[in-house]
Amino acid sequence: MRPGSGARVLIAGGGVAALEAVLALQELAPGLREIVLLAPDRHFEYTPLSVAEPFDLGRAHRFELAEVLGPRGVEMVVDSLAAVDAERRQARTAGGLELPYDALLAATGAGRHEALPGAITFSGTRTAADVRRLLREAEAGNLARLVFAVPSGVTWSLPAYELALMSGAELGEKGARTEVSIVTPESRPVDAFGARASDAVAEMLESRGIAFRTARALRVEAGKLVLEEDDPIAADAVVALPRLVPPEIEGLPAEEGGFIPIDEHCRVRGLHRVFAAGDATDYPFKQGGIATQQADAAAEAIVAELGFGGDPAPFRPVLRGLLLTGRAPRYLRAEVLGGRITRSSAAEEAIWWPPAKIAGRRLAPFLALRGAPGGAPPDAVALELEAPGEGP
Repeated sequence: MRPGSGARVLIAGGGVAALEAVLALQELAPGLREIVLLAPDRHFEYTPLSVAEPFDLGRAHRFELAEVLGPRGVEMVVDSLAAVDAERRQARTAGGLELPYDALLAATGAGRHEALPGAITFSGTRTAADVRRLLREAEAGNLARLVFAVPSGVTWSLPAYELALMSGAELGEKGARTEVSIVTPESRPVDAFGARASDAVAEMLESRGIAFRTARALRVEAGKLVLEEDDPIAADAVVALPRLVPPEIEGLPAEEGGFIPIDEHCRVRGLHRVFAAGDATDYPFKQGGIATQQADAAAEAIVAELGFGGDPAPFRPVLRGLLLTGRAPRYLRAEVLGGRITRSSAAEEAIWWPPAKIAGRRLAPFLALRGAPGGAPPDAVALELEAPGEGP
């Protein structure tokens, strides 16, 4: 296909992977005729800071997609992806629209569901008031034991540590005597980030009197957290992270849990010119920064397949986590190769720029210019700073 000769790229989704893909395609293939964004909502919501809402230390940022994408020439359809006919290169929406494409990126995300019966499932802004209520009860002396749980199958545990650390900081300042603890199947804190980051977080937990326990939580009942192959522990309240459930999309393959299998270029296995990125994929870590890296890899592969030239770079994950602590944040980073951590870092100062929760190459500066936290100047570009590190 001659570049600019009429290619149409359809991006299904309205989250970080979808938006990063739009920005990447426009940068890599300025001659691309048409980009269509099929999004279930008119708004983009920057949700990572919702974990800080119970403590009045931050909140989710929201803006209209059409306002920022319309001037960039992106067509927007408000609906959700229901089916894909890869042979005909046709997508069908939940509302019955038929949308042709030359390349399709499924960035459809995953829903958040209860994973630990009897616990409060933390799902951001919607449940911030529940956590705030627990803090008030603890300050009043009515809550002796507060547990934050990472259920089995949840691979991105950082929010549980943030909730525990910020709770510990606030309750300590108020003189509350509530015992705060974390229960997780991880063998060490923030295990995904490797030894250096884990040691730094373990030290913070210990210094604030927050107990860390390795166990598999099953359910909450009668004031106790029931564990697998271990005695239950007393808990006046338990806040748990959700499990992720991707949508079922006819015509797309699904692995265990309903997740879409992808290769190193984020192509959907077995389908031509169909790609996937973000929480809907079978990559184990479900995190915004990873979603943007997948979107970048998919965009490069799409550009190459549509004839715009260039050798696409494969998806090479780098985990970046801005850990909110209620005091000074910590910047955690891990390089992953073949499923193994090859370098682990933890720093008190920013080791990527803008210093945002979602460290997307294009998305972070784009959002910072629109008021999302990150502190980028008007001419900001994504940049990684030199970081101390070591092996796993």
